[in-house]
Amino acid sequence: MTLIDFMLLKKKASAAAAHAMVQAGLRMTEKEAEKKLFDKYIKDIEGETVFQEFLKENNSYNERILAAAINAYLKTKYQYLKPYPAVKPTLVKLRKQGIKLAVVTDAPRLKAFMRLDELGIADMFDFVIAREDAKERKPSPEPFKAALSKLKVKPEECLHIGDWPEMDVAGAKAAGMKTCLAKYGFHMGKYIKADFEIDKFEELLGVMG
Repeated sequence: MTLIDFMLLKKKASAAAAHAMVQAGLRMTEKEAEKKLFDKYIKDIEGETVFQEFLKENNSYNERILAAAINAYLKTKYQYLKPYPAVKPTLVKLRKQGIKLAVVTDAPRLKAFMRLDELGIADMFDFVIAREDAKERKPSPEPFKAALSKLKVKPEECLHIGDWPEMDVAGAKAAGMKTCLAKYGFHMGKYIKADFEIDKFEELLGVMG
């Protein structure tokens, strides 16, 4: 499910980290650092060693710069870690209808639960399918198949909602699921037609009804 503006969060936090690196001694313009760092993130959006690899690749690794980057990133991330409008009340209504809910993410399980906890919705989901649950990441169908197995439902009985067509729509389709494009969060990548499209999170009630 597309619950937060993840790409905006990543851009803002990454930019803050790049700024902090330069201030701490990275020999690069802020504009160059910001672009290079975010370009690296796009290749591994949930990567946990992106800063370290970035600094090493640019012959600038040291713990002082790394610490400044991590601190700036975390402070900014939590400023933008907010749910889209109507997320929580919509989830409550779906739960009352008896609909099983799961999150499929490429993030490690702990990081996924930290986000859900910060949003105040960790108890809304039956399962969180994280990086540890599948050998491959999106757009492989494997994470989606893991969700089907946990939920004990058939592919045609399951609807996946995502905002990155090349990852979410393609992967869910390959697993045989119905798909829904969250247009409110679609910022990048190639458009792939989904079975449904929504402009607001609460429109899920009409799709699922």
